[in-house]
Amino acid sequence: METLPEKSAVQQESTATARPFLVVPWTRRDIVWGVIWGLGLLVGLTALLTVTLRAFQSATGIELPPVAGLATLVVELVLLLPVWWFGIRKYGLPWSSVGLRGFDAGRGLGLGCLFLLGAYAFNVAWSLFLALLGLRTQPDMLQYFGGGIGGLLVALFTGGIVAPIAEEIFFRGFVFAGLYRKHGLGPALVLSAILFALLHILPTSWPPIFVLGVLFALLYEQTGSIWPAVAAHGAINSFTFLALYVMETVSH
Repeated sequence: METLPEKSAVQQESTATARPFLVVPWTRRDIVWGVIWGLGLLVGLTALLTVTLRAFQSATGIELPPVAGLATLVVELVLLLPVWWFGIRKYGLPWSSVGLRGFDAGRGLGLGCLFLLGAYAFNVAWSLFLALLGLRTQPDMLQYFGGGIGGLLVALFTGGIVAPIAEEIFFRGFVFAGLYRKHGLGPALVLSAILFALLHILPTSWPPIFVLGVLFALLYEQTGSIWPAVAAHGAINSFTFLALYVMETVSH
């Protein structure tokens, strides 16, 4: 990331004129440390919470909801800490500086629906390609949140609300915006989408998630708010969980 050519002063001024909401003060160093701390805390806390909750369950015999679901709920919120530390707190900014602001509803809805169609088209094509190879895009994530309607509700809350807000603030509001000012649209789209894809561990899921990362960043760049991307992100996750629940219910 440090080796990327930085835009000239004239180019940065042009960016400020075209997309003033993406003119953020945090540096590449802030972004690098934010990513290191964010992903490090995410991985570390996931492992710690999973082990701790399982040990508690074994020692007490108390049945807890699936530990992966509980860990995910807590860990997703951890992504907000480096954004606050290296951006909001450091530069004395409001949370609107990472995209938590209003937007044109018509434009946001129209672009959001268009990008969702594109994302689903790519995902279908990728899933068919993997099916030919006897592979799956990603495992059944619903099982990690428990069975029945209770597990579905936990999954919808975590994957449809908490995760989209935390991840869009981190990857689009913080990482993408910082890279956009320093390096321009293309590199910012690619790098932020790569990091977003790597957050999802299974390699077969990386291409469609990379595409989603690009589309979510474009949605932010076009609307000036991360809320349309949060809504699109939440819709995709929620639809996936609902589809899995329906298929499991029908199969039983």
